[in-house]
Amino acid sequence: MVFDKANILLVDDDQDLSEFLVELLVKDGYKVSAVTNINDSIDKLKNDIFDVVLLDLKLPDLDGTEGISEIKRVSPHSSVIIITGYPSVESAVSTMKDGAIDYLKKPFKNEELLAIIQNNVNLEIKENILTKLGEKIKAIRKAKGIKIKQLSTRSSLTESSISMIENAKISPSMTTVHKIAMALNVHPIEFFGIEKHKKWIVTRKGERESLQFENAGNALEFLTKDARVSKNEIFISQLGPAEKSFDEQITHAGHKFGYVLKGSIEVELGNEKLSLNEGDTIFFEAIVPHLWMSAENRESNTLWVVTRE
Repeated sequence: MVFDKANILLVDDDQDLSEFLVELLVKDGYKVSAVTNINDSIDKLKNDIFDVVLLDLKLPDLDGTEGISEIKRVSPHSSVIIITGYPSVESAVSTMKDGAIDYLKKPFKNEELLAIIQNNVNLEIKENILTKLGEKIKAIRKAKGIKIKQLSTRSSLTESSISMIENAKISPSMTTVHKIAMALNVHPIEFFGIEKHKKWIVTRKGERESLQFENAGNALEFLTKDARVSKNEIFISQLGPAEKSFDEQITHAGHKFGYVLKGSIEVELGNEKLSLNEGDTIFFEAIVPHLWMSAENRESNTLWVVTRE
């Protein structure tokens, strides 16, 4: 099969709608697979490369909003588009925060769905990935002195399929990629241009960078040496009794993850206030105005991870 417009996974337990959408998308040139629940979708995502996941919010095994995180965990590159017959502002906002890129309410016009998919599929990026994948497989095969016929015998794939993969004419499934990797005696990661870790950074206790504020009980201790040059930050916030992290709420790009190591804190997110005790965690978009403070008139230590990528 020649290069597709995109590979789509449909997750919906409405059989009639599912059959209709599969027919619609296939006629428009897409490759489509359909399942009725999250568990089956995860199995599919582990064995194939999907550009788009069309996800219904109401499923028999797991709520769609929870399903998004599972899908993104297994296939972070897949674009998730929500389709639902029970639309609301709350669910739309929630799904976007969880990683969905668009939201479509049932019933919808065929043109609406096709336009959303087209707008969210970057074919140039996919084609570039396939080209690099094929070039890498060919380079490793030739470096090992293995002919296509030999690779075909070892991998149980046809010579034609291997040739088309090497020349970026087809999009192989992850199962096929694994077969080729095993036949070449390499890890699949070698095909995707991801460099193995050759460096590491050890930051010894007592060497970490600390920022001490005017109030002696308020300090930040960075856990990596490159905290100021990295896009991400990992630090421990140490607050005295009833002390705040900042005088006023702040915002910035990225996300924030917090883990209470000691004591209790109160987190302000806009007009909301959340109480967290030792061992509790929180994750939120840092664009939301926020600060945190020690609670119960006790000092607190909180581990924070800030991701800006």
